[in-house]
Amino acid sequence: MSHQPNILVVEDRADWQGILYESVLREGYTPHPATSYEEALNALGTKKFDLAIVDPVLDMGNRFNREGLSVVEKIRKIEPEMPVVIITGSFTRDMKVSLQQLSPDSPVLFKENWDPVAFSSLIHEFMGEQAGAEASTGELQRSDQPGKSAPRHTPPPPERAVNAPRVLVVENREDWQNIVAAALDEVGCFWRLAQSAQQALLELERESFHLVILDLKLQKANLPLSSSEGWLLLDHLSEVQPNTKVVILSGQAGPGDVADLLKNYPIIDFIEKQRFTSDAIRTAVEQATQAPALRIQTFGQFRLWRDGKLIEGWERPQAETVVKLLLIRRARGGRAVPADELITRLWPDSDEMSGRKKLLPLISNARRTLEPDSEPRDSNFIIRTVNGYFFELSGQVTWDLTDFRQHLRQGRDLARTSQWAEAIVELERGCALYQGDFLAENRYNDWAINIRREIITEFRDLLVLLADVYAALGRYQDAIGPCELALQKDPLLESAYRRLMRYHACNHDKGQALKVYRDCLTLFEELFGESPTPATRHLYEAIANDEPLDCESKE
Repeated sequence: MSHQPNILVVEDRADWQGILYESVLREGYTPHPATSYEEALNALGTKKFDLAIVDPVLDMGNRFNREGLSVVEKIRKIEPEMPVVIITGSFTRDMKVSLQQLSPDSPVLFKENWDPVAFSSLIHEFMGEQAGAEASTGELQRSDQPGKSAPRHTPPPPERAVNAPRVLVVENREDWQNIVAAALDEVGCFWRLAQSAQQALLELERESFHLVILDLKLQKANLPLSSSEGWLLLDHLSEVQPNTKVVILSGQAGPGDVADLLKNYPIIDFIEKQRFTSDAIRTAVEQATQAPALRIQTFGQFRLWRDGKLIEGWERPQAETVVKLLLIRRARGGRAVPADELITRLWPDSDEMSGRKKLLPLISNARRTLEPDSEPRDSNFIIRTVNGYFFELSGQVTWDLTDFRQHLRQGRDLARTSQWAEAIVELERGCALYQGDFLAENRYNDWAINIRREIITEFRDLLVLLADVYAALGRYQDAIGPCELALQKDPLLESAYRRLMRYHACNHDKGQALKVYRDCLTLFEELFGESPTPATRHLYEAIANDEPLDCESKE
């Protein structure tokens, strides 16, 4: 062939346009995409093609659309010798009749039975070449046009599971794995892939999922397409995990199958592959991740509210401790707590075997306390992963600690740009959330001491910043209170003594400013046997000698 073969690809669906585009490139030919009759007509008027691949239906929302057949009719008028391949997800009787009249020699490829090897052989046969003869050329062209091919999607890393919908895809066809994965990535999901029922059961054992997307007809090598493996997995989920959210994704289920599914199985949706859209996946994910609203209070007394109602008590006190341990890990930026660590914290003298026997019922008890109307395995909050257990904070979960930290971050950002009034609003909101030290009731538990100290330091920093912002607006009396509270939390914070001295002096209360220095001096001499730093002594001398002060100075 004297020129690089050109192939017209007439397909309106972006996913299948990508599959066909990549497949044509891989064989060393040049694909030219068209998504409508008008685009195809324009391409036919400007370029000579060696082959056309046409979907008879060019409108997913209208199953009666036949513009693709109009493209075939036009090709037969202007290029009667050009071979045409039909690619379809729904080949009705009327389309079959029309195609017999328009182009009886055109082979028909079904999307549901997509076979890349058969496709390769077919188009090379039309080109009069051996399959794979120009593979290297195809690879070169792909690299020259990186935006055109459909990249293979790889499962996200474990850290992506934090605060993300978790989905298990049970599908053994690579093209549909790629299509569904792209839709899940678009929604921001954490997903895993299983190519068989056995793999799916292993994934479900290792990790909790909000949603299972299942192709009932999992086709295996040397087995007929009607393999019942998908149905067996669905039966298992319905019996063992009846509250697991399931979406059926199928291109082979007949009307009887669909009726059976909707009547006898707890599925939330049935999606036909030939009418697949990303919006359908988005809707299913949103439905699967619906959960009760949970409000968590960890400042002062530990309390939880489910859908606005206080959870009054815990059947087992250690179940409450499990929740606290999981929240502490999240508070420190981590995710999962290994089962061994939970066992060590709860039963220090237990061996691994006996500890695990006690841990699983305790986890179930904690889950039932949080969600009494759900099966423990279907918890929206205490999630199992390959690395242990973690507390899910996405959805309708509010936590006073995360809100406090958010107000502190926003207050800092606003203060950096001198937006003083806005910064005060954020910092005062954060201060109001601090109703007591973190998990104050567990004051002497070793697993709570370090994180409590860290959060006290964050609260102290918020108070000092709030004082600085008040002072920037000349509100020295308002700045005094946060400084005094910061010193209650950290009596050795010398910079807070200097602030307090400065704000009293700028508020025309020299006597109180000097008293603050004397208190600081007494404490430091008693504890360390030495005076405060020169910076504090110099400020004291300036106030005592009535020297001018920079009242907006920040430490």
